Amino acid sequence: MALFGLGKQKKKRAGLFIDRGYFRYLAVVGLPGSIVVADSFAGELPEDATQGGDPFANNGMYLFQVMNEVLHAVGTIDVPVRLSLPTTDSLLRVVNFPGMSLYEAKLAFRYEFENYFPFPIEEGIFDLAEIFYPLQNGTEEPRYLVGAARKTLIENITKAAKANGIEITAIEPAQVALERAVTPITPVSDASVYIYAGKTRSVLIFSWKGNGIFYRTMSIGFTGISFVDESFNEQLSAEFNAFAREVHSSLQFALSQIRGFKPDMFFLFGPGATQDLCEFLKESLSIPEIMVSDPISIHGLDFDSSAGSWDIPIGLALR
Repeated sequence: MALFGLGKQKKKRAGLFIDRGYFRYLAVVGLPGSIVVADSFAGELPEDATQGGDPFANNGMYLFQVMNEVLHAVGTIDVPVRLSLPTTDSLLRVVNFPGMSLYEAKLAFRYEFENYFPFPIEEGIFDLAEIFYPLQNGTEEPRYLVGAARKTLIENITKAAKANGIEITAIEPAQVALERAVTPITPVSDASVYIYAGKTRSVLIFSWKGNGIFYRTMSIGFTGISFVDESFNEQLSAEFNAFAREVHSSLQFALSQIRGFKPDMFFLFGPGATQDLCEFLKESLSIPEIMVSDPISIHGLDFDSSAGSWDIPIGLALR
């Protein structure tokens, strides 16, 4: 599944993930199953680049300086780059246009845009990808996943990249990149639930036969918690409980909306994913099958990943 492609894809490509105070850059070559990391860089962003805030704030007003910092840190970036949009700046919906081709669905959705997204079509940009959607009777039907963002933000991203000599070939919602990163070439089950335990925000993903059909961002993460001590201290126990509540409410909502989706397996991944959290979720949510997953191992990547937070750039680079 791919959204917001901006140009022709080339063999060597890179994923760029920019967040508050840091960035991750990963360049790869090869095809799925034989991906080789050509370059990787984990860097920090100085506070004066974003005034200590979100790099994408105010429709990306800080992105020129941010990309300049990235370029100086990495050195020459001479490969096509895929950039992620924060979960707060990209919205995803599933729509149904029976019998329509992708081209026809794109034309038709222009008249439906404001029924799904909280801003007018004149202020937005969107893209569609075809998916298969499970039904209650055990069958499935083709539908479309729609990703949308504000046009001004996308324009400012492309302007900032061009001014710094960086070729952006895709701008993709981070949620979609996460799903691609954690999904094996051959999915383990038809109906998988992926739980991304992030630093400041987390994501619940329903995947049907290797394609995401539901994404829900949860305003909870694990920044500032030490996992060195494996015992359940008070702070860690409180965080686990809060996380489990968010996952439970998101699961209940998703399952009520997609009645044909019967989860086979649950996978936990991300900066906050530990075996302790995995066991806690299994007990508190009565999940029969859940395991910790690692995109680096799934795709057989070999590079220095000690800095962490590589899930999104991996998903982008694999696009």
